[in-house]
Amino acid sequence: MSKIRIVNWLLTRRCNLKCDYCAIVRDYNLKPGSYLPLSHYIKNEMSTEFVLEGLKKLKDHNPNVFNIFYGGEPLLRKDLPEIINYCNENKIFYTIITNNTPEIQPLIKNLFDKTDYVEGFTSSVDPIFNEVGIKEDRIKKSIEGLQRLKEIQVRGDVKDVVAEITVMNQNKHLLHQLVSELSQNEIYSDITFVDIAKTNYYDFSNVHSLDQLVNPTFELACTLKDLMEDDSLLIHMKDLLIPKMFDTLPSDYRCNIEKSLHNITVDADGTLRLCLRIRGTIVPKVLTLLNLFNGEEIDSSVLSSYKYDKRRLCLGCNHSCLMMSQHIDELDSGEDDLVHIDKRETK
Repeated sequence: MSKIRIVNWLLTRRCNLKCDYCAIVRDYNLKPGSYLPLSHYIKNEMSTEFVLEGLKKLKDHNPNVFNIFYGGEPLLRKDLPEIINYCNENKIFYTIITNNTPEIQPLIKNLFDKTDYVEGFTSSVDPIFNEVGIKEDRIKKSIEGLQRLKEIQVRGDVKDVVAEITVMNQNKHLLHQLVSELSQNEIYSDITFVDIAKTNYYDFSNVHSLDQLVNPTFELACTLKDLMEDDSLLIHMKDLLIPKMFDTLPSDYRCNIEKSLHNITVDADGTLRLCLRIRGTIVPKVLTLLNLFNGEEIDSSVLSSYKYDKRRLCLGCNHSCLMMSQHIDELDSGEDDLVHIDKRETK
């Protein structure tokens, strides 16, 4: 069985924000008993010991596995410095995805104070500056987030500073401008396209409006071609991801994780989800991160649970992380992991 390449950790469901486009910090509109309430995840959050043991098992399974620490807001976990120090000491690859808002700044400072370094730090900066039809708080969040990433890059607290850019139909014309500004400040861009909640089971998204989706137009193709051909622009794995994302617009990517478990998501209570987008109904009931493995190998019975949930609940998505892990899985070349695909060589 192939290796896990990327692990998405929902370290907590707690968050200092309640963004209108995010559903992971609220209860879902499903029939009683279908999904556990948010209170369950807050009450039964993974312990520090659970997280560290999980990181060890994943490292044993694949030394080059890449961990993405999400939330909620991961900085709200008081033990995040301990988790990051463990990763640094054991050469475990990771990035932290944070909302980087004013309320979180003391926690970010505490993280930097209690660690020798932070390998990866990612926050959202969307191309929505002064746009008609975009809520003022989102514009403010994006502008302030950009400024804070610049400050972090200048201070040198982080080895790899990344802006996560979500492109919507309303802001796609500003993409090149934003990527250029980030690149001038030596900040890499992770470009993604907006995804929607196709059913109530798509519980990581609260976006339902089809008019936000980006269609694969000739104009967009020209914009993306310009991004790919401009060597001055710092875009994470752009030669791989941009064509794949364009080919699956507006939202129809098929990841095949039910055939090869190249990408997993750990929920806040330690159970596994079908994927970052969809919790699933069977997978979380039968699998936690720690019972996923038989020794260093994935238990052979695991895929049957994924196949059941995938067949019933998945209608496709636009998740670039899955595109990366599937591509790496299919390479199967010895140097087949994220850390060997140096983003600075794939500009």
